[in-house]
Amino acid sequence: MTKKGLLLVNLGTPDAPEPPEVRRYLREFLSDPRVMDLPALGRWLLLNLIILPTRPARSAEAYRKIWTPEGSPLLVNARAHAEAVTARLDPKEWEVALGMRYGRPSIPEALAQLKRANVSEITLLPLYPLNAVSANVTVVARVMELLSRDFDFPPLRVVPPFVQDAGFLAAMEAV
Repeated sequence: MTKKGLLLVNLGTPDAPEPPEVRRYLREFLSDPRVMDLPALGRWLLLNLIILPTRPARSAEAYRKIWTPEGSPLLVNARAHAEAVTARLDPKEWEVALGMRYGRPSIPEALAQLKRANVSEITLLPLYPLNAVSANVTVVARVMELLSRDFDFPPLRVVPPFVQDAGFLAAMEAV
């Protein structure tokens, strides 16, 4: 029996609430043309001459206010989410991997996990309920880019935005 792969993807977070780590994260995040919709030269100038010289220190200070002993709240919650999904699925049938669009664990690391598990297909679930170019579209594009580098990649299914799904709405009401 071959396993199916479930790839959960969230936005991402710096590795630590310190300026060098925040700078690395912001560089990766804001270099994406789907996030900062500017011509390449304008994006580069804005990022390297204005944002990266000033923003990492201020952002690191803000991250320190929400950082927990376990790490970034987004990453802690994403890992807990992946563990809960894993616990609900049959481990003989499913391999669940978590990747961040920007930062770590990265999408390439998550795809490598699925490849090691020799999955027969991959279901991609961007953990964003709304459809947005800077969220869902960039995740799907990145996964497709990475998969296309391999001659023999498994079929990919993408879970569409779910903001109007009855189950999602009921869960949000319960919160």
